Amino acid sequence: MRHGLAMGALLALLSTTQLACVVGPRFTTCPGEGGRPWLRLDSDHYTLHTDLAAEEAREAMRTLERTRAAILTSMWPQALGQQMTKLDVYVLQNPREFEGLYPRRVRAFFFRSDNEALIVLSGRPDRWERTFSGMSLASSSPLNHELAHYLSAYPLSRQPRWLSEGLAEYLETLRLSRDGQTAVVGVPHWTAIALMTSWLDGVRRGLARGWTIQRVLQWDRTLEAREQDKEVGANYAGSWLLVHWLLNERPQPFAEYLALLNQGVAPEQALARTLPELTSPSLDSVLYEYLRNRRFVQRTVSVPPVGTAFIEEPLDDAQVHAVRSKLAALGAHLAHREPFITNRRKVAKDELDEALRLNPTGLLALSVKLRAAPAHEHVAIGRSAVEAHPHESEAWELLGAALRNEPTATEEREAAYREALRLDPRNANAARELAWLFVTQGRHAEALPLARWAVSLAPWSPNALDTLAMALAGSGACEEARQAEHRALEFIEEEGSPELEQLLRQRIAGLEDGTLCVASPPDA
Repeated sequence: MRHGLAMGALLALLSTTQLACVVGPRFTTCPGEGGRPWLRLDSDHYTLHTDLAAEEAREAMRTLERTRAAILTSMWPQALGQQMTKLDVYVLQNPREFEGLYPRRVRAFFFRSDNEALIVLSGRPDRWERTFSGMSLASSSPLNHELAHYLSAYPLSRQPRWLSEGLAEYLETLRLSRDGQTAVVGVPHWTAIALMTSWLDGVRRGLARGWTIQRVLQWDRTLEAREQDKEVGANYAGSWLLVHWLLNERPQPFAEYLALLNQGVAPEQALARTLPELTSPSLDSVLYEYLRNRRFVQRTVSVPPVGTAFIEEPLDDAQVHAVRSKLAALGAHLAHREPFITNRRKVAKDELDEALRLNPTGLLALSVKLRAAPAHEHVAIGRSAVEAHPHESEAWELLGAALRNEPTATEEREAAYREALRLDPRNANAARELAWLFVTQGRHAEALPLARWAVSLAPWSPNALDTLAMALAGSGACEEARQAEHRALEFIEEEGSPELEQLLRQRIAGLEDGTLCVASPPDA
């Protein structure tokens, strides 16, 4: 499961909106209140926040690193050395606390925005993998599923929903050896098999009431909001079946389809060119026979050694409250009905207020203060951030944002973003902001490599793609600009942002009619 929203905007809402006192969940307690201590572990690929016991937290980090290597080796070995944004992982030790915070249907989730990517899990790492039955080694892992969403975004820049969830379901059953040296991939997902056998048998017998596998391929994004859990479950199971069948029975055209997606070709066009069979009325019967024959090919891959070095430090009470505020805000976002939404927003606001009270000069406090403050106070807040946190990339990025409406401070703003990137070259948001600054100044040659870097770090970011499109347009690469803008539009349509969608459609029209881009003449 994956979701997206502008977390900054949500935190700003929580810091300024007065909500009625509604009884909501009170999950975990701070160390200062007698609760479990929280730790932050930083490796090259992850930042882990957790209230797991110290040794369990270290084991969680080792599991994260090994699973990352196993998934990439199994599916996208070319991406093993690719630079990616660091993934934030939050693990609540007690699954009941997770269940009290998030809707019933959610057992783990992946979230992404322009500023970050994160996964939220619960329980000890030795319990993340669950067997389907006591009669089989086959198992599923919520970590595998959510991590697959994050990792697949790099080799596959465009993914229709069925493909995104199908790959995640396929990799959910990946089984890593205890020593982390091998992994088995392609293991049957027995829950999906049972569900799809029932649905496709209903199609065969004329009892499916209009349902076909085409419903999966044309995933209705309103099903979750309407809480149509039965059809959502069928979509997940059908997505697993499609990906498993394609990988085993149609590997070459499937590989060609994925290659076209990564080149920026629209999913419908890529499908028509490589896998027209997926639109055939006979697809239901073909997949039903695939399930009946049980020819589920598995393969074992060797996983390269991975570095598991990390820095470990305890979180103070203010940081714990900040973490809990973010987790509660995400709970409000995942919900679709009251009073759940209001409850979680109340918890998030209370936790945020306490974090700000305990540490008013923390980065979280200053970033929230900046969003809530009148414009004439922004610069002072931004400068106080870098004064208090001169070695933090986020502080310099905050200063750059604070200077956005200061026309005489463009040099200082540029310097702030450059310092943010010097401190953290993988700060995709700083790279995007600096690229956009250059676009607005007509410095397209300087903007282009920064925009490409931002997109390579956060290929799911519509703002990064839009910045790249405008840098390309200014450089005369009109067709590539149009493709980048279409990719940005897909993400906007998926997450639902009417104003941004309208802006992107206007830009696409300008790219197509020549008002936003004049193609450079071909090289002599």
